[in-house]
Amino acid sequence: RYCFATWAYHANDRLGRGGKLVQVGIRASGHPRAHWESTLDVRQHWADEVEGRDPFDLAREIVEHLKARGVEGLYVSNDIDGTDPAFAASTGTPEPGGLSPELVATLIREVGGAFACWGSDLVEVAPPLAGEVDGEPQRTLRTSVRYLAEQIRLGRRA
Repeated sequence: RYCFATWAYHANDRLGRGGKLVQVGIRASGHPRAHWESTLDVRQHWADEVEGRDPFDLAREIVEHLKARGVEGLYVSNDIDGTDPAFAASTGTPEPGGLSPELVATLIREVGGAFACWGSDLVEVAPPLAGEVDGEPQRTLRTSVRYLAEQIRLGRRA
């Protein structure tokens, strides 16, 4: 019922569903996207659909979606394993085909900046899992610092 993987389900319930939970960078799921969007009313942007898109266009689309649902404030949760392992391999589940740091940082800045930011987090940064990967864990930590700097700026604007 409650575990590390169920937070979004429970947050969505607390938000009253209604398309107020937006996820970006999904690469794998136990259910097809239609299940999450039609059954639980979650808006998803899968990694293969957004990588290569203009990040500002995607941000505008997300902002419009949230404003149309009456959203006034956000909590930004960033799971670093959504970032491509080329930029962040020291994480619990590095999986190819992830998002670029430029796209993620732009979304944090643009979407987060369009609303009051009530809080944010960055999860699954795991330097001990770097193993023998060249440039790790430093690369993951640099990417993390970039994301955290954007998230801290959101708090200063609130």
